[in-house]
Amino acid sequence: MFEEYLQDAYEFFLLAQKASEESDARTARRYYRASVFYAAGAIEAFMNYVADSFAEAETLTSQEVAFLNDKKFVCSPEKGKFIEKTEYNRLEDKLKFLIRRFSPDFDFQCKSWSRLMEFKGFRDSLVHPRQNEDNLDIAEYQKRLKLGLSGIIETMNAVSTTVFKRALRKQILDLIPE
Repeated sequence: MFEEYLQDAYEFFLLAQKASEESDARTARRYYRASVFYAAGAIEAFMNYVADSFAEAETLTSQEVAFLNDKKFVCSPEKGKFIEKTEYNRLEDKLKFLIRRFSPDFDFQCKSWSRLMEFKGFRDSLVHPRQNEDNLDIAEYQKRLKLGLSGIIETMNAVSTTVFKRALRKQILDLIPE
């Protein structure tokens, strides 16, 4: 699913660029926002894919898998055992855990990680807007999304390479905007 979301994000990015070239700012903003939401959904879906893979393989501890799957163990005195409860963990915390676990020398100051974090902030500003209208310049949308998509795909590739010992498929890596 994450691959389809990345492809959708890229297609909306291209549609937004076309609308921008045609001086249709309203349509361009609409497509840029759609691209942002699909790109954010893609990395969330990727994280869920990784977590599910570990749950099936049973190669991490139950606590580690619970963390990746937004669960925690709590003691239920009434039932006399530990039960799982939902506890949402931040995407960046899950990614950091995996990267540190499998690649302890990873540089969290690198461009891809910085771009991902900037994109996450940008996405959050769109999901939780503080202004009544979207007045962000089209060129700024393009710049932020271009950097954000590259940060997302490069970070996902780094996780895939360190965790699964293989890069993302070439057709996904080709979605990094130039």
